[in-house]
Amino acid sequence: MSRKSTIWLIIVVLDVILVYFNPSTFDTGDSVLHYVEAHQAWHTPHYFMNMWSKPLFILLSSPFAALGWWGMKLFNTVCVLISAYLTQRIFEHYSLNGWWGVFLSFFAYSFFLVQSSGLTEPLFMLGLTAIVYYELKDKTALAMGILSFLPFIRSEGYVVAVIILLYLLLAKKWKFLPYVGIGTAVYGIAGLFVFNDFLWMFHQNPYSGEEIKYGSGPIFHFLEQLPYVIGLPIFVLFFLGIFRGGMLFLKGKMELKELVLLYGIAVGYIAAHSIFWAYGLFHSFGLTRVLIVIIPLVAFIAYRGLEWLLCAFHFIHSKLLIGCFIAVSVVFPFTNNKMAINWQKDVSLTSDQSLMHDANSYLIAKYLDAQPLYTNAYYYALLSGRTIDDSQQIVRMQLLQNETHELIPNALILWDSYYAPTDSEIDTTYLLERFKLNEVKRWQNKEKDMLILYEQH
Repeated sequence: MSRKSTIWLIIVVLDVILVYFNPSTFDTGDSVLHYVEAHQAWHTPHYFMNMWSKPLFILLSSPFAALGWWGMKLFNTVCVLISAYLTQRIFEHYSLNGWWGVFLSFFAYSFFLVQSSGLTEPLFMLGLTAIVYYELKDKTALAMGILSFLPFIRSEGYVVAVIILLYLLLAKKWKFLPYVGIGTAVYGIAGLFVFNDFLWMFHQNPYSGEEIKYGSGPIFHFLEQLPYVIGLPIFVLFFLGIFRGGMLFLKGKMELKELVLLYGIAVGYIAAHSIFWAYGLFHSFGLTRVLIVIIPLVAFIAYRGLEWLLCAFHFIHSKLLIGCFIAVSVVFPFTNNKMAINWQKDVSLTSDQSLMHDANSYLIAKYLDAQPLYTNAYYYALLSGRTIDDSQQIVRMQLLQNETHELIPNALILWDSYYAPTDSEIDTTYLLERFKLNEVKRWQNKEKDMLILYEQH
């Protein structure tokens, strides 16, 4: 076995072990719901053609998620590890030490933490990194074929597609434009059978329409939050790398591929999300975890920043500067800094999830776990293994917004203090005024998270 293979074997084994023993779900909302939908997809197959659920993500992750939460984490771990490997290959394409790509990616700590989730970001990151790598290797047909399916993993695929279509035009690679439509054609044909609608992915876009729930925010929000996603040391190098790249571009010393595929996608992606959030477009919630998908590109640009730093401080021995940077990058995620790892949030169960464990134990002890249960706290589905079927097991609480909806006989309602009022816009006053309910049990912690279990009169 070669030295390179040995190092990769060590990385893979350590990574899998650390991810397996991390009890966190990284994100308590979409992370859990995406897992639940992938887990039960073969029993409720409509998720395979649901744009919010992300059809390609469901298709590829469902065999893993069917094995349980550990299977979901394994799927995202595979995505992250292959992304790291492709990042190494991108560095090597430019005759750089590829291990820098691996190091910078993993110590942009969200790259590691997102493996312990059911989120779609790792698969999207893998697709994006593969597109960049294969285009750098002039395998344009394969790269554009992957690009065509990217919007079916995350909607930001359309943002990436716009940037790469511009690249194809500038590079005069017009003959590859049809490849960008392969994914839409495949899912469009499937839509003819399921919905009688070839363009169902646009007509059923969950992010269209006027934003009234999530609001908007400062245009520099994502740029300001980036160091909280990748850590301050790598953010500083990324900023220097952007500056150096801009200088090289103005001097005409940067090739088109590096300009668009690495700098252009990274900067364009951040800019697009900044605009969406500033103007309340496409139901943007200002979630900074969406930045995780560009970490391989960030790693490359950060290395360019390190190169510039070494040149600027040429009077200091390069090994000393590199050693100091590596030490700071390794130590920083473990420091008591707001931009470092949050151990209570990122590497443990959250306070509201601990409450859900108590509620699930109570339901089992009181033999109530077989009754239909309305909730929007889908971590309960992960714990209980029950299916969101809107009838016999778990019923989505937002159905109660419908004035004609009748409570399912013997159903319980598990109201939580975050997802019920946020996602379903249902508070306890609404429930008690509209339905005849008795409070069965209440759970609350010092963080003011609350769960209330109701039964019908």
